[in-house]
Amino acid sequence: MATVKMNLPIEAEIAKRIKEYASSRKTSVSSITENFFTFVTATEKTEEVKISPLIKSFSVSGINVPANYDYKTALANARNEKYL
Repeated sequence: MATVKMNLPIEAEIAKRIKEYASSRKTSVSSITENFFTFVTATEKTEEVKISPLIKSFSVSGINVPANYDYKTALANARNEKYL
């Protein structure tokens, strides 16, 4: 596969840490960068998450909740009824 040279401006301190990291793992900064971009671009192309039928069965449809519904108050009232 053909390679292309890229120039990426990076802060000096970060560049130093990247070089130390690559050296400690006996690899190159180019290799690390290429692996990173391979990973990032591969995750962008992933398909939509598949939801199992069991999880789909948990969904509730057809419930209309008013826009001003205060669920915190409703929860507090339900707890009061149950425990008090």
